[in-house]
Amino acid sequence: MNRENIEKTLLKQIAFFSILILIVLLLGVLYYHFVEGLPFVDAFFFTAITISTVGYTMPENLSEAGRLFTSFLIFLGISVVLYGVSTVTAIIVEGKLSNYMKERRNRKMISKLKDHIIVVGAGKTGQYVIGELIREKENFVIIDLNEENINKVVEGYNISIPYIVGDAAEEDILLEAGVTKAKALITTLPEDHVNVFVVLSARTLNPTMTIISKVSDVASIRKLIYAGATTVVAAAEIAGTRMARLTTRPDSVNFLDLFAFGNESYRIEEVKIPPKSSIINKKLSELQLSKKFRIMVVAALRKGENIFGPDGDFEILEDDSLMILGRKEDIEEFKEFAKL
Repeated sequence: MNRENIEKTLLKQIAFFSILILIVLLLGVLYYHFVEGLPFVDAFFFTAITISTVGYTMPENLSEAGRLFTSFLIFLGISVVLYGVSTVTAIIVEGKLSNYMKERRNRKMISKLKDHIIVVGAGKTGQYVIGELIREKENFVIIDLNEENINKVVEGYNISIPYIVGDAAEEDILLEAGVTKAKALITTLPEDHVNVFVVLSARTLNPTMTIISKVSDVASIRKLIYAGATTVVAAAEIAGTRMARLTTRPDSVNFLDLFAFGNESYRIEEVKIPPKSSIINKKLSELQLSKKFRIMVVAALRKGENIFGPDGDFEILEDDSLMILGRKEDIEEFKEFAKL
């Protein structure tokens, strides 16, 4: 039960409890005034002390029926008060317990993370990043100062996502997110100077992790690189270049969109060849990748050198990295075959 739901339920119960008290009070006042003949003020006063069980002296001329009614009113008043107090208390306790259990599960999920990705910012850009990570089935944790942004993401995907509400520029928050065990950090905050602080803090705590940062002003790119960012993405520059190329070279851009934004099953994935792989020292022509697995090697990385469009005589060596184009399931099938 979230805070908003707790407040709504609590207000409803308080209103219902107040109505019950007024009914009991009105019932007592009407009886003591019209049946027992007490003035309105005395009838109200006697009803109030009866409901509250204060125990002041009863009127001397109270009839036997009045004594029985008073006894009934005492039990009725106690029942209503106990109901109201117990209901309100239960709502508060349930809400706190629910929040406690939610936070406990959240902390437990974060503590188990390793080689995960930290996403700083759950705004518009962050939501696209999170969506892609979910599709890629990556482990990640969100950090954002605004809990509403996080709730929108969690409710939108309807899955359990570990998160931390706090300032990612603070080292304690990054440590809580497991920055020392993370493989990457992506910061998508709209303010460049805040991204600089986040990158600087993260790089200090984890010198080897990959850090990707968004930048609004290209003039801040150098600052982010100096702070320790591995790659800086200038959203405005990418959008502008893309818009221009859609005008000058629409066919080539639309072809690339097939893999980037179209059918989500298609992708270009980097595959590193481990020492015990079954395809070491084999040529691409021997493997017949396009025929057997419906994939294509578009490039290879060997000792820092990029080899684009390797031909059939290209021999795969240990520690090579292959850039493979194909559907996700076909790439996974190839990995299983090659023991990657």
